[in-house]
Amino acid sequence: MAQTILIKRSTSTSTPTALANGELAYSAASNKLFVGRPGGGTGDIDAIGGKYYTDIITAATASNTANKLVLRDGSGNFSAGTITASFTGNLTGNASGTALSVTQAAQTTITSLGTLTALQVDNLNLNENTISSTTGNLSITPVSGSAIILDGTVSVDAGVVTGATSITSTSFVGALTGNAATTTKWATARNLSLTGDATATLSAVDGTAAVSASLTLATVNSNVGSFGGTTAIPVLTVNAKGLVTAASTVALATTLNITGDSGSDGVALLTETLNFTGDTGITTTVSNNDVSIDLDDTAVTPNTYGSGTSIPNFTVDQQGRITNAGSTNVATVLNITGDTGSDAVSLLTETLDFEGGTGVTTIASDDKVIFSIGQAVATTSNVTFNNVTVDGTLTSDDITAATMTASGHVVVQGNLTVNGTTTTVNSNTVAIGDSIMVLNNDETGTPSENAGFEVERGTATNVSVLWNEGTDYWQINDGSTTSKIMTAGNFAASFTGILDGGTF
Repeated sequence: MAQTILIKRSTSTSTPTALANGELAYSAASNKLFVGRPGGGTGDIDAIGGKYYTDIITAATASNTANKLVLRDGSGNFSAGTITASFTGNLTGNASGTALSVTQAAQTTITSLGTLTALQVDNLNLNENTISSTTGNLSITPVSGSAIILDGTVSVDAGVVTGATSITSTSFVGALTGNAATTTKWATARNLSLTGDATATLSAVDGTAAVSASLTLATVNSNVGSFGGTTAIPVLTVNAKGLVTAASTVALATTLNITGDSGSDGVALLTETLNFTGDTGITTTVSNNDVSIDLDDTAVTPNTYGSGTSIPNFTVDQQGRITNAGSTNVATVLNITGDTGSDAVSLLTETLDFEGGTGVTTIASDDKVIFSIGQAVATTSNVTFNNVTVDGTLTSDDITAATMTASGHVVVQGNLTVNGTTTTVNSNTVAIGDSIMVLNNDETGTPSENAGFEVERGTATNVSVLWNEGTDYWQINDGSTTSKIMTAGNFAASFTGILDGGTF
């Protein structure tokens, strides 16, 4: 089976005047393929291809040819006269013509410059750490009146600093050597002042005579004298060299403040004595730098008070001491009553029995009594009764019965599972919340049954929409004819003939 699909076409009109959404058309006059714009009106037509455009692509060239698309050659290059653009990114290669002026460059990397005779930049950032000259001296010349500022440590490696009228530093490290050629420089060198840590070495500054330097510790603490004593503690500040840079004292406390549950006092540590005196029922003893505090004996006779038939009783004073002790006999009979009848159980000689009634048994063990009715009756238990009559409301999440009849409304809060072979719904209105209904759900092997929907039409022939397992097609029956439903999957096998879009 085969089919032919034709689209709209014309040999004389360049552009169709109207196309339906998604409809195709081809013009031999303009060599263009058109489509009605999806979602647009009948006059919204777009050119989407055709020989007109493929000819333009085929004519593309790498040479400098007017009105042609640019095509790179086998090396990835193309020829061009003038290129006008706002460049971003890296520009690499050689310029063999007139020197170019690059303004507002966005590059941080220039891969090739050729030879620069002059370069002027606002700021120069070196990724490596060497500036060198291939011929002659390397000169760094600031604007007149300005200085060369080196932020960091300056090292002169295997060389000397010459031609400088003055060198200023907040901290010289290493040896200072050299010659003073004039009297002024000699005087300046002789009056060299060293402050802080003297770690440098002074050599002859005139080349012949040595210069001596006198190093003196600066005054760091104006409070010179003795610090500390019987009533004061010294406080010292010491630097990394072990020198005391500040000294003072803190007065030592000479009074011990004491407080009690009531009252307070101060004891002069140098002149007074702290006394420990016992209150009522308390005796204190001081010996060998220890203070012992003991409770005085009371009139209570040491003994064991209370038994199986008596309860101990005590008298306690304000200090928490037991000043009197005795015992009181307790009841030895337990009176019990029920819905009917009463009794008295002698706790010392008799036993209290728990007997079950109809359907109830009891078990006494481990100091407890367990009542049982033959089956669990917890809120989550499965309970079986012969006949149950409920006059009020019965709430359950699981009921098993051979037949259930309800004359009122039945509301199932959880899932409803029907295991019977037939489910009959006589309602005129059925509302189902599920968006997809599964038919033939019990099929587990190779499918063999048709499935779908059939409409009962009374005296007229029923109609249906079914999936036919024998032909693997959806089919529809209108009461007299059964037809296949055409889909993208079965179009080629189901349709034979020609679909013609017509001309324009």
